[in-house]
Amino acid sequence: MSSTMKGFLFAGIIVMLTVAAVESLSCVQCNSLTDRCVDRNAAECPANASISCTTFLTNFSLGENITLYEDKACSADNCSVAETFTVHVSANETFHFASQCCQGKACNDTSDTIDPPQEEVSSNTECLACYGSSETSCTETTRKCYKGERCVNLIAEFKNEMKLVLKGCSNVIISTCEFLATGNRMVGGVTFLKFECGDSSNASSTPTPTPLSTTSDTGSKGFCTPLTLASLLLLRLLL
Repeated sequence: MSSTMKGFLFAGIIVMLTVAAVESLSCVQCNSLTDRCVDRNAAECPANASISCTTFLTNFSLGENITLYEDKACSADNCSVAETFTVHVSANETFHFASQCCQGKACNDTSDTIDPPQEEVSSNTECLACYGSSETSCTETTRKCYKGERCVNLIAEFKNEMKLVLKGCSNVIISTCEFLATGNRMVGGVTFLKFECGDSSNASSTPTPTPLSTTSDTGSKGFCTPLTLASLLLLRLLL
């Protein structure tokens, strides 16, 4: 190969590498507490968070009234996971969580709908159920679970030191329980001080969820909780 051809080849490789290096990720970036997420266009991500797009959604339904919170952002984590689960506190009180982390537009398409109503009740599983800003304000009742649900008992602490105590029946999958089971698990600025999953078949006794073992693969999980969720829970749910 002539020196001229080698020069052209070298120059082409440099151009390709340069283009790849400067190509950036674009994600929808919004927080429903400060601006609308509906019909938002993707914007270029900052250099320190240009690997993945993340979407987090939560809603709390009290009868027919639904409080919706949504956060979409850029992330430095390389992940491609979607997670959803619901916690039933009572027939009219439900927390729904959904998160997604991926590359490209698909991560901006997380549905804001809650799970369809479940009708089949299992008499074999009953859990303590309540929610509040502290364990003393979490007034426990007994909740009979739907088929396929397990007991959950979680305490989450936010950066403003607000806490959410939540107990109930949930369709959360085992891998999510395992991921969040380790004490002081930090996810998206929220520290899960406790996340226990278990089953109870004795309605007369106090359900004591048993923590599941943690997984070693924490870098690829897509469960992301936004920092400002604390304000939502404080102002809209717990007062």
